[in-house]
Amino acid sequence: MESTQLEIAEYVLSACVQHGREMLATQLPFIEGRGFDFMPSFREMATNLYLAGVMWRYGEQFDLPTPPRDRGFICLISLLVADGMAPDKAKKHVAYLNSIARAPDGRDNGFVAAGYRAQAGDGSFVQVLEMFRDTREVSGAPYRLLDRTKPFALVLAIAAFAIAALTPLSWSAAFGVGVVVGLATMAIGLAIYRQMIKSGAQP
Repeated sequence: MESTQLEIAEYVLSACVQHGREMLATQLPFIEGRGFDFMPSFREMATNLYLAGVMWRYGEQFDLPTPPRDRGFICLISLLVADGMAPDKAKKHVAYLNSIARAPDGRDNGFVAAGYRAQAGDGSFVQVLEMFRDTREVSGAPYRLLDRTKPFALVLAIAAFAIAALTPLSWSAAFGVGVVVGLATMAIGLAIYRQMIKSGAQP
């Protein structure tokens, strides 16, 4: 009996994940040409929450003890692991997503709700993304600026170390100079990043 229940649970899990992938595939063409510029972490979060909603609704047809909504997030863990994420990291990531998936009044996050209502090829995912087009907190521009700062910080740190090494300073002191210059460069980039987030400026 336990073996049969496990097989049923595995089948449901697999079916929900497959349906989620297929549903998302019908939504992606609507995004092309829209010119969205979101930071990667936001795009990932939006996609995952949408998929949780899709799999939640699809799983309602199966008679299992697990509440369908919870099952949607459990299926999301399986999907992320299948895509290469470590199981422990996937569990923590989905636990966080589940914690932000509801507003204080109990309503589901817009992406989850859109996924739950979605029909194949209805453009529901792009419709909810449009709501965040001008939201500066999730803009990809400041993220790209911070990301571009990293190689410059490394180059400047190496240059500072090389210059300091030519002076009477010890190797450890020269290394310290390089580290300080690298960290200072990153700190400047981070400060600019935060300012752009506040002002909504574009580079």
